[in-house]
This record gives sequence, C-alpha cells and structure tokens, in this order.
Amino acid sequence: MKSFNIEISNVEKGPKELMLQLPIQAEVVKQLPGKDRPDYFLAKLESPVLWVDKARGINLEISYMVICSKFKGQKIDNGMKDLKIAIAYVIDDSIINDNLLSLKKLKYVAIGDATALKKWGIF
Repeated sequence: MKSFNIEISNVEKGPKELMLQLPIQAEVVKQLPGKDRPDYFLAKLESPVLWVDKARGINLEISYMVICSKFKGQKIDNGMKDLKIAIAYVIDDSIINDNLLSLKKLKYVAIGDATALKKWGIF
C-alpha cells in the first residue's frame, strides 16, 4: 500500500478536546488487518492531539490513530471524500511494527469525517 494524506474535518461523536483540535491532518502509512475485518489503517498525525480522560487521570499526546470506514462497503483510499470513519487512539506505539491489529493497543474514541488530500492542506 502506498501512503497518502488525509484530513479529519469533523467529529460527530467523540471527546470534546478532540473536536477542539480539528482539522487533523495525518499520513495513512499502512494497512493493519484485524480479526474482525481486514481494512484498518494506521495514520501518523502531522501534529499530536491531546487525549484527556479525567476519570482515569490520563493526559497524553497521541501521535498515531487507527481508522476504518464506519459503513460496510466503503473504502479508505486516496480518493475518499467526507467518508465516515471510526477513530481509535494508538495507546501502545509498538503497533507501528505489527502486521496484525491488536485492539488492546487502541482506545476507540470517535466517529468522524475524513477526506484524502493530494498534499498537506490541499484538496
């Protein structure tokens, strides 16, 4: 898979602090098949996002996300536009070297809209 750039422009359901950090730009760097579906993708964020979980006392910078299409039959690719995606924070960076997705290394956080970019900041 050849890497490509995306922008997450909207978050419908997710943490307030994530919504305040939009838009988020990232490079989709590799596909990570999971046990339940083959089309998860690892995305390296252009700038880290802050994750705040007051209940657990968590305040971390997140540098990677895993995304997948929200609806069956839709594809994450370099031509997508306003595609509904599920977003999970990578909480264990060892996933970068993995060939299969481990859900234990993620924290599911949101549903959002993503569009592929030709270059950073240019549609």
